[in-house]
Amino acid sequence: MIVIVTFILFMSMLLFFGSVSLISRSAKWKKEKIFRQLSKEGAANNLTFCSQEILQDKVMGFDGIHRKIMILEKKNGAYNSLIISLDQVHQCQLVTPEGAFDPVDCKDFSSKIRNGALELRFQFNNPQQSASISFTNGLINSKRELALLAAKAEYWCVMFSKMLNPQMSVRA
Repeated sequence: MIVIVTFILFMSMLLFFGSVSLISRSAKWKKEKIFRQLSKEGAANNLTFCSQEILQDKVMGFDGIHRKIMILEKKNGAYNSLIISLDQVHQCQLVTPEGAFDPVDCKDFSSKIRNGALELRFQFNNPQQSASISFTNGLINSKRELALLAAKAEYWCVMFSKMLNPQMSVRA
């Protein structure tokens, strides 16, 4: 009787650890697949990424030489990409349900954010054009994960803001 219980317990543990390993490999494979797709899309658009960032359901690649950002997102089995040229942007802000924060206000931003949506919004020289990068949609339960995403958003806000060309006004 003890042998049967021990055998069942051993097999249950073996099955449990085997499934954990399989799930871990599956998540790693999905990450690698989306990064490979980002590399393919970047090569098709003549971009070389010096930095990549994986977000909840998308990946962001940044080409510092060409001053372009590519966002790659998988929806309904298809990849959608968006390219943002920093040459056409005059302002970058962090936007939360509490309001918008400029890069000057971004200092210690991660301590100000509460649970909610967080995005990096770009204001283009052409007012009809708009783009944003969503870092979280407010469905995160972990405070640690929210703080990590807020720190990532703060970092990218500051980095992109330093690279922007200030908007110039023409006077007659």
